[in-house]
Amino acid sequence: MTSTTTLPQILAGGTAADFLTVRHLRLTGTNREIGRAMATAAHAVHGSIAGPTPAPDPTVQQARRAWFAANYPVLHERMAGVGDAFGLDPADDAWDLAWLGTYELPAGCSSVFYPGAGTKDGHSLLARNFDFPTLTYSEITGGAAVPGERPLASDPWVVELHPDQGYSSIVIGIMDVLGAMDGVNSAGLAVTLLADNESPAPEPSVVAQVGLSEQQIVRYLLDTCATVDEAKQALLLAKQYYFFVPCHFLVADRSGRSFVWEHSPGHNREHIVERAPVDRTVCTNHLLHRWPDGSSLPDDPMIDGTAALTYHRFRTLDAAVGTVALVDRDDIREQFAAVRFTAPVPMARTLWHAIYDLDDPSVQVSFYLRDEDGVSRYTEPMRLALSR
Repeated sequence: MTSTTTLPQILAGGTAADFLTVRHLRLTGTNREIGRAMATAAHAVHGSIAGPTPAPDPTVQQARRAWFAANYPVLHERMAGVGDAFGLDPADDAWDLAWLGTYELPAGCSSVFYPGAGTKDGHSLLARNFDFPTLTYSEITGGAAVPGERPLASDPWVVELHPDQGYSSIVIGIMDVLGAMDGVNSAGLAVTLLADNESPAPEPSVVAQVGLSEQQIVRYLLDTCATVDEAKQALLLAKQYYFFVPCHFLVADRSGRSFVWEHSPGHNREHIVERAPVDRTVCTNHLLHRWPDGSSLPDDPMIDGTAALTYHRFRTLDAAVGTVALVDRDDIREQFAAVRFTAPVPMARTLWHAIYDLDDPSVQVSFYLRDEDGVSRYTEPMRLALSR
């Protein structure tokens, strides 16, 4: 199977009754070939909405290309492949070739890292709920839905890459086929992003800047790092911004170590939050460096949206994971079921629940399909592995 001939397959949903259409794309080859194939696949599904994207400021785009070339050559090569797919010179600064989608929007989400010392099969596991509004982009931004407009998060992509050099990876994401919300690589590193719901007066860039945006950070770590220590250095050295919402990131490796990377509310200081290697790390949507003692968390404000109830979800998960000496995947699914956004919650759903295995790089994931008779229906867990 080569990167130039593979097209996405429907993995889950896709009927008129389903909220989601989940596509799976598996690619091999050089990073330039992979970039070309990703662009071809995204364009085949989404048409012109998938790119190419005009660059608002050619000066910024020139600096973006230079930064990627120096600091993230994997993406720089994939951008050249995107240019090939669209018949564009990768050096033409009129176009942004690092983006195969439309918008990134805030995600809620809950995640826990379980070191192998605390799991029944001895495997280190990273689990997460991905929570997101069920509205269209027009509705999220305060307008009315355009006739025929699909909900913004209704088209997730599961992208599995096997480059001829570097780490293979499998990720799940929305809005940008080149980016990711969570994933694992062949070295046993796993990463997930979660919105930061505490930073006041967010200042999203709205347009691309020099450096890495939210979903690019996930992909950057999976493409370039094998261990927690390497990921720390990569993040400390990387220029970062947020396209839509400030986020923090849970990073773990198969040795059982993990940390949460986050910025101060003013986005001027960087924090690495770690627990002992044998401890489970819980992360929701508040800044852990501000609340080192989970027992002192305040009550949640009464707000709508998927980043709501961050303190409640943290307390619920922290209590659950701390009471079981050894867990298996069924235990983890039960723990995360207690903090899902499901019917009758309005305007938001947990769109997928994923458990990443860092020792046998793979994911078990179930996707939201629809509400029936007041109950949110999900697929049975499906497993995708890098070793197959």
